[in-house]
Amino acid sequence: MLMRLRTPRPAVDPALAAYLNEQLARVGTLLDQLRRACRDPDLAAERAVLSDLRRQVGADRATVRAAMRRLGAPTDWAVLGAGWASTRATRLLPLLHRLPVLDRIPNAPSTRQDAVQALLELEDLLAGLHRRQVSARVLADAVEVVQAAGDRADGEWARAVRELPQRAERQLRAAEDLHRRRATALLTETAPAVTS
Repeated sequence: MLMRLRTPRPAVDPALAAYLNEQLARVGTLLDQLRRACRDPDLAAERAVLSDLRRQVGADRATVRAAMRRLGAPTDWAVLGAGWASTRATRLLPLLHRLPVLDRIPNAPSTRQDAVQALLELEDLLAGLHRRQVSARVLADAVEVVQAAGDRADGEWARAVRELPQRAERQLRAAEDLHRRRATALLTETAPAVTS
C-alpha cells in the first residue's frame, strides 16, 4: 500500500473555525425545519417548493463542509451535537408560544387553526433562511479574504462558496412567496365583507 505524504495545512483561525461549525449546525437545523415542513399535511400544496428548497439547502451544506475542509477547519462534533439536541428541544418551544395565539381564535374549526399553525411554521422557516443568507455572505467574504492572501481559495469549491449568497437570496424569496400566498389566503378568508 502506498501512502501519500500530505503537506500539512496551516491552522485556520480558531474564530473562523468556530463560526463555520456554528453555521454548519444551523444549516442542519434549517434542513430539519424544511423536512418537517415538507411532511406537514397543511403545507401539502407547497410541498414541491419546500422540497426544492430542502434540496438546495442540502447542497449548500455540502458546500460549507467542502469550504471547511479546504480552509482546514476541523468539524467540531460537540457543536453539531449541541445543535442537533437544541433542534429537538426547540420543537416544543413553538407550541408554548403558539398556544395563546390559537386560544384567541374563538370557536375556530381545526382547519383554521391548522392554517395559522402552517403560517407560523413558514415564518420560523423564513427566520432560518434569513440567517442562512447573512451567514452565506460572511462565508463568501471569508473566502475572498483567503484568496486575497493567496491561500487555498481556488477551484470549484471557492466558486460554489461565492455563489452561496445568491442561492440563499433565491431560497429566501421562494419561501417568502409561499408565506405571502398562505397569509393572503388566510387573511382573505377571514376578512369581513365590505358593504357600501
